[in-house]
Amino acid sequence: MPTDPVLDRNMILLSDTDALRFRDLIEGGTLITGGLGSGKSSTSGKNLAMSFLRAGLGGLILTVKSDETDVWRRYAKLCGREKDLVIFNAESGMSFDPLAYSWNIPGRGAAHIETIVELFSTLISVGKVYTASSGERYFEQAVEELMRAALVTLSLAGEPVSITSIHRIISSLPSEPGQIEDTDWQRSSDCGQLVAKLRQRKGSFSASQWSDLDIAIVYMLEKWPAHDPRTRSNIESTWSGMASKFTYDPFRSMFCSGEYSFTPEQTTHEHKVVVLDMPVLEYGRETSRLCQILVKIIFQRAWLRHQYRPGCCHGAFLFQDEFALLMHRHESHFHMVCRGSAIAPVCITPNILNIAAEEFGEQTPGAKTLGFLGLLSVKIFHANNETETCNYAANQIGKEYRYLDSWNAGASDNHSQAGVSGSKQLVHVIEPIEFTRLIKPDADNPCSQAIVYMSGRTFNATKTEQNPKGRNYLSVLFSRE
Repeated sequence: MPTDPVLDRNMILLSDTDALRFRDLIEGGTLITGGLGSGKSSTSGKNLAMSFLRAGLGGLILTVKSDETDVWRRYAKLCGREKDLVIFNAESGMSFDPLAYSWNIPGRGAAHIETIVELFSTLISVGKVYTASSGERYFEQAVEELMRAALVTLSLAGEPVSITSIHRIISSLPSEPGQIEDTDWQRSSDCGQLVAKLRQRKGSFSASQWSDLDIAIVYMLEKWPAHDPRTRSNIESTWSGMASKFTYDPFRSMFCSGEYSFTPEQTTHEHKVVVLDMPVLEYGRETSRLCQILVKIIFQRAWLRHQYRPGCCHGAFLFQDEFALLMHRHESHFHMVCRGSAIAPVCITPNILNIAAEEFGEQTPGAKTLGFLGLLSVKIFHANNETETCNYAANQIGKEYRYLDSWNAGASDNHSQAGVSGSKQLVHVIEPIEFTRLIKPDADNPCSQAIVYMSGRTFNATKTEQNPKGRNYLSVLFSRE
């Protein structure tokens, strides 16, 4: 990107001559790791959060801990940004219907349906790891076909499209061949009533719509009841296991009202800061994850539709503490391209094993985990006692050739021998053990020591006459005060 006063502004000073610029933070994002009590959230995480608010940026904040919303309220007050906060929870009286928002995006056409199918398919996959022999992926694809048929029929019937309306149609499909001829089923089932409305509107359909409707109706009324009952039950439970959470309040009111009290565009164009106040400890692990990832996906998609333009789209931030709980399977794609929309994702996690296990199903960080981490250009390593993370940090900074001394001694009947020799070996610039020795904050010390790495950058503070190019890492003390 060319020189730009917004992108090139300094967000955090790391030394007298080095800073994290906004441009650095949008290049894939920032990873912050550190063991319990290392200060990752209260020092470097806080510094980043405050820098975003002071710069006037909007953003989306996902919450896992119960006190995170209060923390952000305090940050906003310190930065004079209280009026920009949008706190979304069951008591807020606000709603964000993802389907209503997606359906009203102009110029999308048939893409609306595929966008929504992919959205729910992603939600169904949250927390699941598929193997080559896994049957779960089959049922997920079957649900996609089912959702597609329901969406086509609802849209052509002129009915509101929401999670609850899709759920009602799927739940009322005929369960055996010939049931569609039963007058009681036609009158009492939501699916039967939908078919009646389609008959009333048949004169308004184009040839293309007729073709789509024919495929959808044949699937719903003929193929679906002809399925083996066990297969049909598995497909339906795969859908309802996710969707049924949204058929009851408060989630029905929050996500299925047909309205949206805020939009992603307000974060990039109006500096709004949206806090999803749905912490895991209060809403439950799976429900909280589903609801927050649902909103997160909508925001990520919307952000990527708008390229950064000075004076119009200002960029935004995405802040996720305990990031491993908030991932989805398209996370990597977002981090690959968020730079063009000037979105700065912050991913805070105790160690990289959490990311490997939660989303990628790897017992040790493998190609998928390392590939994802490689997209994050800024990495801040606090004190850690998890060996894989310490090894990863050491490998990220790299190795260099050094002369290592060796000493030997020996004795015989006539004389003794001793000697010193050296050999040049490839060793870590920072040994993994050093990451276990970084300073932690405590009652007397407000600072946390971290090793900061930036892709493609060397730090001015590390340049010397002996090393004029400098190092690709910098030891920094972040304060929680």
